[in-house]
Amino acid sequence: MRHFAGAFVCALFVLGLVREAAHAQSIAPTAAPKFETEPFSGAELLRGKRITEAECAALPGAVWVAVDQQGECIRYYHSTAGGVGPEVVVFFSTEVASTNARGEVKPYDFYVKQTPAAMQDRSAGWSRSLRMPYLYLGRPGTYGSSGEHARRRTPREIDLISAALDAIKSRHGYTRLHLAGYSEGGHAAAALLARRSDLGCVVLASSLLSVRSRLAEAGRDQDVTGNKHPVDPVALVDHVVKRPDLRIIVVTDPDDNVISARSQTAYVSRASVAGLPVQQIFAAATDSNAHDLWRACLSVAADCARGVKDDAIVSKYQNKMPETPPDADDPPLNAPGVLTRGVTVNESQCKSLRNAVWVRVDGTGYCVRYWISAAGGSKDEAVVFVHGDLGDAKTPTNLNRYAALMTAGRMQRDVQRWSRVYGGPYIAIGRLGAFGSSGDHRKRRSLLEIRVVMAALDELKVRHGLKRFHLAGQSGGAHTVAGLAQMRADVGCAVMAAGVISVKTRARDSGRKIDPGTKASYDPIDHVGAMQHQPGRRMIVMSDPDDQLVSFHSQREFAERVRAKSLPVLQVSADSGTENFHGLHNESQSMAIDCAKDMDDSALVAKYQNKGTPGSGGVSAVRSR
Repeated sequence: MRHFAGAFVCALFVLGLVREAAHAQSIAPTAAPKFETEPFSGAELLRGKRITEAECAALPGAVWVAVDQQGECIRYYHSTAGGVGPEVVVFFSTEVASTNARGEVKPYDFYVKQTPAAMQDRSAGWSRSLRMPYLYLGRPGTYGSSGEHARRRTPREIDLISAALDAIKSRHGYTRLHLAGYSEGGHAAAALLARRSDLGCVVLASSLLSVRSRLAEAGRDQDVTGNKHPVDPVALVDHVVKRPDLRIIVVTDPDDNVISARSQTAYVSRASVAGLPVQQIFAAATDSNAHDLWRACLSVAADCARGVKDDAIVSKYQNKMPETPPDADDPPLNAPGVLTRGVTVNESQCKSLRNAVWVRVDGTGYCVRYWISAAGGSKDEAVVFVHGDLGDAKTPTNLNRYAALMTAGRMQRDVQRWSRVYGGPYIAIGRLGAFGSSGDHRKRRSLLEIRVVMAALDELKVRHGLKRFHLAGQSGGAHTVAGLAQMRADVGCAVMAAGVISVKTRARDSGRKIDPGTKASYDPIDHVGAMQHQPGRRMIVMSDPDDQLVSFHSQREFAERVRAKSLPVLQVSADSGTENFHGLHNESQSMAIDCAKDMDDSALVAKYQNKGTPGSGGVSAVRSR
């Protein structure tokens, strides 16, 4: 999820970029050329950029700085179009590359389309908008600066940035700096607090302020760069010197899906305990990820720099107080032993829960947990997502990382995000014994499980005034979606990603015998023969051809069986980006939303198909109408 969310945030950020820089002595350029019009290089971003001291001196907006006797050229984009003075707002922004679960790094499209000349123009625009000097600093390895972006969040990166600020201050005669840090750029701004005494206002919006909290939330022990000991701003608060003119303002959307409000609030709490002048503002971001607060970041920084008091700034910008405190207790939904003992919830307990329905199947009661949001708008058609299995692929009796970390709060923020993308009601539902639903998860992929979810959807239709469902499911959740699409008449789009939709073939392809348990499972492919044409139903199979857990062959077999029945089905092959090529969690939800918005098959293929199928000789999709 993090990779999709990051890409979405960065795509939005291109509407008005600004950035970062480093330490020591500068060589004043003579007759500097105009800013370059060639786009920034994605290849240099990945391998590192090299610039000599002489080359740096010839560049506009560049300073040569050295840390540990190793020099770098740090680029910056500076303008006084909106006013002059002894103080400047310096902006640090978000990441410019994504890293998938296999550790593969890819520059964001917006970055490789950006040019130094465009950056300089934007800086002039922001200087005029803020009515004061403005500077965007290119962190090492980015936006024309030399160095390695892969070494971000290290002491060397922060030292280089600080050294560059010294050189820039000397060159332009500034006496005080006001820092505005957004997203991962806020990490650099917060880290500088412990190194510098010339900072006035430091505004940190949607910022990475507690690396350890973020890693814990992701179940990781190291940064995406591979660094196990990244600089962590929350650990530096005791090193920040208290000064009367220092003001720290943290701007947070309570529903942030990229950098949690919990981790941002942890920094605020720690800074408060340390006696630092910190103020947290809760504000509504402009994007579906509830993360895009960079414009507010700059505006708050300018107001603060002009001496506007904290209470006036809070009154002006705070517009989204959290319903639940970000640091409130939010335990994991799945207990460690859920895979061996199941989940028991009685009727009275179920009916006391905020989002749960009590249903009966064959005389037995089940509590089905769900999360719903209409943050994106009201419709009588909802998109429903069904999660995959809870078990870890290597140790099936243990929870996988996603299942072990998911909480009710995170689930609710997730459906709010997808609702905003969809523009209507969005639901995530728990299968048997999963994510708070009662039952035994060992009975998954059964007719019982499908019937329990069916009964829950019937209740949700009545409770929320819904008429039709568009379904997305991943892995074992795709099995449920296939069964629902075969049994219900109110299903529009049904996206099955990395799906166990041909159970016995999947078992054979994995080298397993067809045991009694496998035979007893509901096998969607066996029920294709009974399917009839249903107006408006669109079945989509989404697969990574290299899937190591659910064979591509088994998924394709299901699509071919549906096609042989002369029913409409589309199969799309896509790179999952995960270690075992079995993800497509976010992609399935995005595709279901696009399908629900009536995007046709050709457009879906153009958007999502990015990997060739075995024997295809290239990227291709299989469809039937």
